[in-house]
Amino acid sequence: MSQYPPNSEQKNIINHIEGAILVLAPVGTGKTRVLSDRVVKAIQSGIPAEKILCLTFTNRAAKEMKERLAQSCPNEVREITIKTFHGLCASMLRIEARKIGLPADFVVYDDADCIGLIKDIFNVSKDKDAQKIFFKLAECKTKTNHFHASPQQRFLSLGENESELASQYQIILQERHSLDFADLIFNVRLMLNLYPDIRQKWEQRFDLIQVDEVQDTHLSEYEIVHCLASHRCNLAMIGDLDQTIYEWRGSEPEQVIGQFKQDFQPQEYSLVLNYRATKTLLNAASAFADCFTKRHTQITPAESCEVGDSIEFYTTEKENQEAEWIGKQIQNLANHDPNFDYNRIAVLTRTHKRIYLIANVLEKLNLPCVTVEQYQFFMRQEVKDALAYLRLIINPFDTASMRRILLRPRRGIGNATVNHIINEGQDYGFHLTDMIFKETFVDGDPFSHLLTAYYSGTIVIFDVETTGLSVSEDEVIEVAGVKLVEGEVTDEFHYYIANEVSVGDSQNVHHHSDDFLAENGQPAITVLRGFLDFIQGALLVGHNVGFDIKMITAHARRIGLNPPLFQWADTWSLSNRFIESDSYRLGVLAKNLNLPVSPTHQAIDDARTTVELLLYLIPLIEKHSDERRALVYRYGDNFETLAQQVENWREKSQERRSANLLEQILEESGLYAYYQQEEKKRLDNLQRLVQVFEEKDNLGFHPETALRNILEEIALAKDLDKVSQDNNQILIITVHQAKGLEFDTVFLAGLCENEFPSYYSIRDQTIEEEKHLFYVAMTRAKKRLFLSTYRQNAKGYHNQPSRFLREVTEYVNQ
Repeated sequence: MSQYPPNSEQKNIINHIEGAILVLAPVGTGKTRVLSDRVVKAIQSGIPAEKILCLTFTNRAAKEMKERLAQSCPNEVREITIKTFHGLCASMLRIEARKIGLPADFVVYDDADCIGLIKDIFNVSKDKDAQKIFFKLAECKTKTNHFHASPQQRFLSLGENESELASQYQIILQERHSLDFADLIFNVRLMLNLYPDIRQKWEQRFDLIQVDEVQDTHLSEYEIVHCLASHRCNLAMIGDLDQTIYEWRGSEPEQVIGQFKQDFQPQEYSLVLNYRATKTLLNAASAFADCFTKRHTQITPAESCEVGDSIEFYTTEKENQEAEWIGKQIQNLANHDPNFDYNRIAVLTRTHKRIYLIANVLEKLNLPCVTVEQYQFFMRQEVKDALAYLRLIINPFDTASMRRILLRPRRGIGNATVNHIINEGQDYGFHLTDMIFKETFVDGDPFSHLLTAYYSGTIVIFDVETTGLSVSEDEVIEVAGVKLVEGEVTDEFHYYIANEVSVGDSQNVHHHSDDFLAENGQPAITVLRGFLDFIQGALLVGHNVGFDIKMITAHARRIGLNPPLFQWADTWSLSNRFIESDSYRLGVLAKNLNLPVSPTHQAIDDARTTVELLLYLIPLIEKHSDERRALVYRYGDNFETLAQQVENWREKSQERRSANLLEQILEESGLYAYYQQEEKKRLDNLQRLVQVFEEKDNLGFHPETALRNILEEIALAKDLDKVSQDNNQILIITVHQAKGLEFDTVFLAGLCENEFPSYYSIRDQTIEEEKHLFYVAMTRAKKRLFLSTYRQNAKGYHNQPSRFLREVTEYVNQ
């Protein structure tokens, strides 16, 4: 759709930069394209990129927005703030943490961690019951305005017993220096209400704000947006109220829109022309939406849309037969095409039970498929505990993993000790993770090796540019280093590398084309061997240097070199500890600190800027060395054994395959022994995790590179859309999980009364949100839609077809 110029509706929105606007945009009307083009227009009109905020509902939507803007304004995209609500709140709290009494290195608990904690405190065994409690607690936090209240007072509406347990939940989170997602919103609201100076600062932070998916927003989130937009009043709210499906989780679209209109008197726009699907599917979705009690948007197929096939509907006698029919239709679609795109097919259901049944049948038919449940394995407590050790080996600054490994098994290090270290250390630049560095125990100060290297040794400050972010696939294309001997610059190293992997979109960052590198680059073996000689015996320093080290190490190994296990320091981490700043990007720091040089995303310029940053940091690091030593003297004995273990595992990661390393850690850390005393299923999951690492291990890679690859793949496992694309698998998910996705072919299964619509929605007379959910399901399809139901369930009960089918009869081929 983006290859066409914007239509008149879209142009009006793109060109409306000053003032508040409300855009109602149904699926497929080019909403994301309009939002990204509007940002480009704003920059062209003089609004600085760093003063623009784009808020989305999901990480996937944020990523899509970044990718679009990287094409349109590659030089500015890094300066634009593009985040989810929770991501924005977390970053605001980290910036202001010390001023409002939060630890700067707080950990954000995901839903799985919170539900596990609730099960323990409330003594419930089922995830479903714990989830209900979790939503109740979240509702208390998002709706309260009593910011001075104690945790127990905050939960009084739950009743005496539940409020006491809820208070315990909150206290444990605080002891662990952790926040859940509702805490992120609550604490930002608290900060903006109780700290006038902080509020004034954030009111002036952004000149243009766009909020996508307004239908998923609740009033507490709008309160934050209102504050951020109050100075310039340049606020755009965009969404499709006909896709409101999260009211059960607290979204309040009608109230949010009403308050927005009252506060900002926005100009209202609508997008109507739909480009995504066939005319048949769009007309059917529009016809179904006519049954809503209140309809907010209209759908008009664009002239360019094909007419398309009729919707297929099928009824089987039993549940298994419905799944078999779905499998047969997929086989028919895939016939005669050995390269068939299974990942362009989705099977959507209302219930998790239906997912299991259909997945089992499709697997028996040898159809490649994936479900969310298969990847929730990585969200289990014992699995996350094991992964925390591996992540800490790869990234020794990972505070979340550090805190997790201190929970299970216990090592005589309680929350009181941890909190003392964090609270005392934050004034001196000391972090909890410093307690697992062997350097900390040599001289009592984690920075003694850096100070010694600066004053009486050798440091190389370096930077690299690469063809991308993949440690196993991308290449280094530029290397630059500046050598300091006893604090004085003595030499520089700077070379381009002739690449074998195309620079692709990374050219937008570093501006080196394939042709430029072919003409100016030298062989990788020559440059990287020269760089290893240049840095011999030096301590490496860089800004966000962990990325540079993993990329240069992986590339060197692929071409037959054997780089050592580097000793390094990171000026990003150091700046975060010793400098107060809204952002720790190198360019922002250079500007705020008036450094004599500035970064350009050319490796040599960035390295020279990092030299100046290090010179600024050294006196700040020196200042509190005695206090850090005193801290290590008091608490270090508790951690020294663990530090030796982590160092040993880090060394072993260079030679042991991932599964063997994991087994060693499970034994030596005590995790195996700990979970032997728990239910057997947890121990089985740890053993299964070892098998997963064995299966995923790429023996063609160096052990550490392979380990990084597996951990990165697991981190992306929640992005089922990406998993499906990468492995060419059919996605079998609930309609809620499908929101924001699109597919060529969609199967909507289990369409019977008491399933879709659900039994509870019929009983409680809350059918309206079920209608919106069905509409969301229909609008996931671009080319083909199959609807199916069954007459008799596994218990022998007979079902009536879903009432929703009556609304689309005209478009169905039965």
